[in-house]
Amino acid sequence: MKQLDLNSLSVFITLYHAGSTQKAALKLNRSQSYVSKVLSKLREDIGDPLFVRTATGLEPTSYANIIAPKVKEALAQMHSALEPESFNPLALDKVTIHLAAPFIIPIGKILINKIRQKTPAVIELREWNLHSEVLLLEEQVDIAFHALKDRPQSLYQRKIMSVSGQFIGNRQGEFIKTIFDNYNEYSGMYKLLDADIKPGIIIDSQYLSGQLMDEHYTYGLANDKEKKNTPTDVAMICKAASRCSPKVQWLMDLCAPIVKQSRW
Repeated sequence: MKQLDLNSLSVFITLYHAGSTQKAALKLNRSQSYVSKVLSKLREDIGDPLFVRTATGLEPTSYANIIAPKVKEALAQMHSALEPESFNPLALDKVTIHLAAPFIIPIGKILINKIRQKTPAVIELREWNLHSEVLLLEEQVDIAFHALKDRPQSLYQRKIMSVSGQFIGNRQGEFIKTIFDNYNEYSGMYKLLDADIKPGIIIDSQYLSGQLMDEHYTYGLANDKEKKNTPTDVAMICKAASRCSPKVQWLMDLCAPIVKQSRW
């Protein structure tokens, strides 16, 4: 027996219940000649007439009567297998998000409260770190927000906003370089604003940076409207193979507006 396509089997089941090519064509919204052509090929592929023409219409052969229930069940199982996975936030066990360090303090609380309104799941919200990309690929992290940059093709990135770089704090003090993992370890965006600046203090804590701003200053990111100074594109990041999963889509729709609309 030759390999059969699902469309031919679907036509067979419709024809089996309709009893004529004309009625089957109406149900399928196709021409009668199309149904006849599919039936002719199916007969050849299976090696059985399948239907015999009578005064009242097409009568199934004994072979057609045997296979029809099996084919119908198989098609139903195939359609069921291809249906999108049902998703209910209330049934989630855990939600894990990694945020670039500058976002944690301004939007961390808002993000947690918004997610908690939708699900009782455990919420793990952490700063982006050197292991975040690997954790995304291993699906231990659902989504992340970080700078849009070159990454493996196995990671999907979608730009959601741009932020501006600017000096903040006391310009009379020392310049502090605040390091953000996977962003500015080996570069200095601040030099685009002032090429002569050299950091006197280097730290990797956004919280500590905030505490030092009365005496010193740093280069920080701000979600302002003009974005005229050294703009940085921010992306939502997830595993490419998971980008269309119901959970990731739900988190995208829930979190992206919060990140995009926040002000700091």
